[in-house]
Amino acid sequence: MLSRHSQGFTLIELIMVIVVMAFITIGIGRFVSLGTEGYLQTRDREQLQSQARFAVERVARELRDAVPNSLEVTDDENGHCLAFRPIQYSGDYVNPSLTHIDVISGFLTQTSAPIFETNMMVVINPHKPQDFDVISDQVAKVTAINKGIAANQWQFELDGQHSFRSGSLAQRFYTYTHSVKFCIEDNSLTRTTIDNMGTQSPPVLLAQYLDTSLSTFELDNAALARSALVAWQFTFTRNGESSRYNHTVQVMNAP
Repeated sequence: MLSRHSQGFTLIELIMVIVVMAFITIGIGRFVSLGTEGYLQTRDREQLQSQARFAVERVARELRDAVPNSLEVTDDENGHCLAFRPIQYSGDYVNPSLTHIDVISGFLTQTSAPIFETNMMVVINPHKPQDFDVISDQVAKVTAINKGIAANQWQFELDGQHSFRSGSLAQRFYTYTHSVKFCIEDNSLTRTTIDNMGTQSPPVLLAQYLDTSLSTFELDNAALARSALVAWQFTFTRNGESSRYNHTVQVMNAP
């Protein structure tokens, strides 16, 4: 026979304790889950904004070094693309005439000595992307670079005699070795380089989660008294949230 002082839990009490602990555990778990979800959403949002800022700044920085009037917006197998030729060297030529010449003599804006590269091209007074074609009268292939007589003067030897169709009012010349193409395709932004022989590099991924239907490049070509304007709109979408970035860059028109 049990003593009246014996203590214990009845089955009903145990069930009640289990039920209460279950509610407490569910509440704590839900609180932790909400905190984790909020952290993940904040992290994803910050990553999206970070890569968006990087993409916008990367395009803007490279466009500032574009050869005047080499910009072109195209829609091809690579998607919606912005292409241009980055300046390798630039300077002022001193040739008295651009007819039947095999050397361009000029002073570079850079103080360091130029380094010759295969497939280097020189262009004078370009007005449209077609002026950069190999059959154009505004471009010529460079075969060697020699030191000139004066300080910072250099001789750019050409692959034969060339007659440039028109000269630059500012007597400027530019050299380039490749073109750059930024493309919006498959919800991504990629960067590709194409050398002057047409060899294309594998595309490099710059940004993801782009809404292709709401992202675009626009080009307002340069005029005689106005520089070119490149505008682009990038719309990034992730986890049901969208962020839109609009940016415009002025590319100086000084051919």
